[in-house]
Amino acid sequence: MENYMLRNHFVHLFKYNDWATRHCAESIIKLKKRNDKAEELLSHIISAQQIWLNRVLERDIIADPWKKVAEEEWLPKATSLTAEWVNLLEGHHENDFEKRIGYINTKGERFTNTIKDIVIQVINHSTYHRAQIASLVRQAGGEPAKTDYIIYQRQVQK
Repeated sequence: MENYMLRNHFVHLFKYNDWATRHCAESIIKLKKRNDKAEELLSHIISAQQIWLNRVLERDIIADPWKKVAEEEWLPKATSLTAEWVNLLEGHHENDFEKRIGYINTKGERFTNTIKDIVIQVINHSTYHRAQIASLVRQAGGEPAKTDYIIYQRQVQK
């Protein structure tokens, strides 16, 4: 896939990711009784996206991946992070996605990965935890968000 196509694909995936996270958050909010584990996982999705963005931008990381994000901050924070990721991706030139980013993980271990690998990690990580949230919402008697990519595509194409 050529880099401009890859960039557009990644931007599209972050927009899908924001849509899916919003729907997921709404499914938690609609529960009759609070579900701490679902809230913890949604906070983790948001915090992890911030951590990875900080790494790519070579910012100081002052984030705990399990930091609780207040319910009223879920949607604004998720949307703000999406905008930052989209701006970052749209500003990348040819071969930038192969640039290696060095970082220290939360266990203090050093790693390097390409920006392309990091973008894929962020999207897949969010999907994984949204599936866990859907299961928790269902177990709590709620209606899990329908966050399949194809559902998003159908809405975008309307």
